[in-house]
Amino acid sequence: MTSADPEGGLGEAVVVLARRAHERNVGRARRIAELLSAPGAPLDREVRDEAERLCHTVTGSASTFGDAELAAAARHLEAALHEGRDHDVPAALAALRAAAPPD
Repeated sequence: MTSADPEGGLGEAVVVLARRAHERNVGRARRIAELLSAPGAPLDREVRDEAERLCHTVTGSASTFGDAELAAAARHLEAALHEGRDHDVPAALAALRAAAPPD
């Protein structure tokens, strides 16, 4: 760190990390959509658990990097899955897809 650059390039590094996190979260959202859109309702426990874990990961990652809309959408879907509110899953999934468009 120098006096000319008090952050030592940290700002640029955070931007790169945030972009990479967003790309991973878009991939996770795509995987969640695949899991929840597969034929065969109701969702079996294994599918529900994987989708919940992915939602939880997206929530934490998006929150860390300031993507409040994506974090809220993932949190809402995670809660619907966890609480067995299957009737809320389609709308929550649509919100997640809208919050995580591919770049």
